[in-house]
Amino acid sequence: MTDEQTGAEPDNVIPPPPADAGGQAPSFPPVVPLAPPVSAPVPPAQPAAPLPPYATAGGYPAPGPAYAAPPAAKSSNALGIVLAVVGGLVIFAVVGVALLVGFLVRGPDEASPPAPVPSPSAFAEDPDRPSDDGDEPADPDADASGIADRLEAKIEEYKRLRDSGALWQTIPDNEYNRTAVTAFLYLMTDMKVATIWGIDEQQAQEYDERMAMLEERLLAQQPLGDDIKITLEDKAFTYDGETGEGGYTDK
Repeated sequence: MTDEQTGAEPDNVIPPPPADAGGQAPSFPPVVPLAPPVSAPVPPAQPAAPLPPYATAGGYPAPGPAYAAPPAAKSSNALGIVLAVVGGLVIFAVVGVALLVGFLVRGPDEASPPAPVPSPSAFAEDPDRPSDDGDEPADPDADASGIADRLEAKIEEYKRLRDSGALWQTIPDNEYNRTAVTAFLYLMTDMKVATIWGIDEQQAQEYDERMAMLEERLLAQQPLGDDIKITLEDKAFTYDGETGEGGYTDK
């Protein structure tokens, strides 16, 4: 059956060469078809191999996850500063509460008690100690009268006479007279301290008269007329102004 009868298209083949003069075909190798016939059915396409994951990204591997950013270097320092500030505020709050509670417990009247006004007798000093030259009267009238200087001079005079022994040339050196000399020096010191607050001319005259009277009684070995009781750090001195008895006693 020919191609025309079958209706198929002829194959695309190269026709054989013509026979030579002897009637034999040339000895060439058989002709191989150049291509399959056009009418041949196309074989089904083979399924393609699955593409790699990175093929959808333009042929390059997909970018991996970015590296985590390093922690901030100052995070610990900032935390320390915050803790320090909080601790300072707590301390200030505790101190403030303590002060407030103390103020409420004591009361406003006890917070600043008034300074006590000393009495002249509170400044009585040991006559055996050197006198303080810084005790100066505050009132101009006291300076004008000069009574503080006269009292100081009399105190220094009898200290010197007692320590040198010259006083015992005038009166006997016994316990009674030694106690009287100590009492005399205490009374003179008490008057001198009283001049610190200032005295007028009349008071200065009274101090002069009292100083002369006490000196006269001392030299006459008579009681001085004023009682004395002074407590020192480790001893106490008492004097009876009526009998002249007394002296130092241990505490």
